[in-house]
Order: sequence, then C-alpha cells, then structure tokens
Amino acid sequence: MQNLGHQSSEFARRYLDGREIRLELDVQHRDSFGRLLAYVWLRDSRLFNMIILREGYAQVYTFPPNVKYVDLFLACEREAREKGRGLWRR
Repeated sequence: MQNLGHQSSEFARRYLDGREIRLELDVQHRDSFGRLLAYVWLRDSRLFNMIILREGYAQVYTFPPNVKYVDLFLACEREAREKGRGLWRR
C-alpha cells in the first residue's frame, strides 16, 4: 500500500505541476488534524478529485459535513474498480 501512496503522489504531481488550479471549500474547511479539505478544480473546469479517483490512484473518504460531491466520487471509484485501474489493478 505504501507503493500506491507514492504512485498516487507522483500521479498528482505529474498531472498538476505547472497547472493553475482553484480550490473549492465545503462546509468545514479543515479536518481535526488541521489539514485543508478542498475540491481541486483545473482551469478547464475539470475536477481533479474525480480524475484521480477515476484513474484508481485514490479512494473515497468523506469528512461529513463535506459531502457535496460524494455520489459523483463514489461513481468514479466504482468505475476504476470495474476497469481495474490503479490500486484496483488485477
């Protein structure tokens, strides 16, 4: 699983490096550890959270009350599982 964390970080770095992004905050801005909770929007209006889930480099974790896109995120994760992408690779 540690290797997957490294792969996920590399995927995000390659995908986002040099790109302009916009952060969207939900109800709560930080978790109990002080980490920023945000949705990452690309300049072309794509939601990076969906991309990384769809490619299988992330799993859905919800931090209620921040559940604005949870159904969409679960569908992206399900797609990655069904297609055997990233951590779901068979």
